[in-house]
Amino acid sequence: MGRSNRPKNKAPKPPANSNISIVLVEPQSSGNVGSVARAMRNTDFTDLVLINPCDYKNNESYSMACKADDVLARARVFPTLEAYLGEPSIVVGTTRRVGRNRFPVMPLDEAVPMILRLAAKNSVAILFGREDKGLRNEEIPPCDMLVEIPTSGDYPSINLSHAVFTVCHHLYTAQVPKAHAIKAAPKEEVEKMYAHIETALKDLGYGDNGGEYLLEAIMRNFKRLFGRTGLMLKEVNMLRGILSQVQKRVPPEAAVKAPARGRKSKTGKV
Repeated sequence: MGRSNRPKNKAPKPPANSNISIVLVEPQSSGNVGSVARAMRNTDFTDLVLINPCDYKNNESYSMACKADDVLARARVFPTLEAYLGEPSIVVGTTRRVGRNRFPVMPLDEAVPMILRLAAKNSVAILFGREDKGLRNEEIPPCDMLVEIPTSGDYPSINLSHAVFTVCHHLYTAQVPKAHAIKAAPKEEVEKMYAHIETALKDLGYGDNGGEYLLEAIMRNFKRLFGRTGLMLKEVNMLRGILSQVQKRVPPEAAVKAPARGRKSKTGKV
């Protein structure tokens, strides 16, 4: 089946995103800066703040940014964290380390609703530290909230751009409308499909040697198989169409007439 070329409906821009800034404190890799810009673009964040960054205006950075070079080009640069901290109303620090000066630390999934609630009417800065050491101890006190991304204890370190994407993605998905769940086919249509399968199997001779019990066992397994999948109506119709084509190739003298779609047989079954 070919892929549809119809454009997808664009989700509305998450309302809190315009009040949230992604702040990289002394990033050391231009490639990471570009990757962060791409992660932000993926999740509809636009305000990138760089504190005393490495030389990021190069081919590596723009290559990693891919089509998010607009985010990269608009990045705002400050010489020190202190020079920037007068701007946001709320400062959120991300940290992997814990300790007396890094307490309490909220797991990301618990922090997201609070961040969004604050960002509804306030400017919020989310700080990400250096690739090798994260935020320094003296950079923690200005933070109103500390957040951690749960990871494996065997290897907890996360690449800077991955950390940014994880946080941004959680904030993004918490705001955008959820996709509609798959709508299962009506029960009566599924029952018609089962009746059609049974008729087709009889046309093919299933159950002739093993008796009615074998056919019952086969149908029971089919019902369990399809019952686990939650078939959509178009899938039910597709399967019935295949069954009809199979029945057309069965010798006429051996065939049992397939149940008409939407009509009951004389016995009341379909």
